[in-house]
Amino acid sequence: MTLYDKTVAFVDAAFKNERQKKHFQRTVFWLEKFLSKITEAHRIAAYAHDIERGITGERDKDYLNPVFLRQHQEEGARIMKEFLQREDADQKTIDTVQHLISKHEEGGDVEQDALMNADSVSYFEANAEMFVRERAKKEGYAKIKGKLDWMFNRITSPQAKEAALENYEKWSAELETYK
Repeated sequence: MTLYDKTVAFVDAAFKNERQKKHFQRTVFWLEKFLSKITEAHRIAAYAHDIERGITGERDKDYLNPVFLRQHQEEGARIMKEFLQREDADQKTIDTVQHLISKHEEGGDVEQDALMNADSVSYFEANAEMFVRERAKKEGYAKIKGKLDWMFNRITSPQAKEAALENYEKWSAELETYK
């Protein structure tokens, strides 16, 4: 069993629904499109980028709050560092995974931006429907519109914007019915 396979098993055990697994799989898929040189560490970071939510739960429903986002990234990086150490991963892999997850919401360098972009494109494929069809009823139009806009507007590459545009427009239009 590869380290990536062990990561998938670890992450999948922390989440209860298939939608999240699809989001993680699609994040890996898109990261492979957005980075020319991809390693097992990149794939691990892409699959495990939201591990904090699976382990600790979504404590703060203000999911666009910069303090929450920073904590989410940092805690996820810490969780994965500990997991990879338990699995006797080499230090370069640990450092790469930690570096990527620690900035996957806000980006930073080329690789962190690529993971952030992959996360956004995958969000529109796997998670936006739930935000629009379920959360909008409970949390309101403005909050969900803010989430959709933020996830789209944080995308830094034209290729990723193009990949996300159709789904962003689709879910934004459907959200209008909740206005």
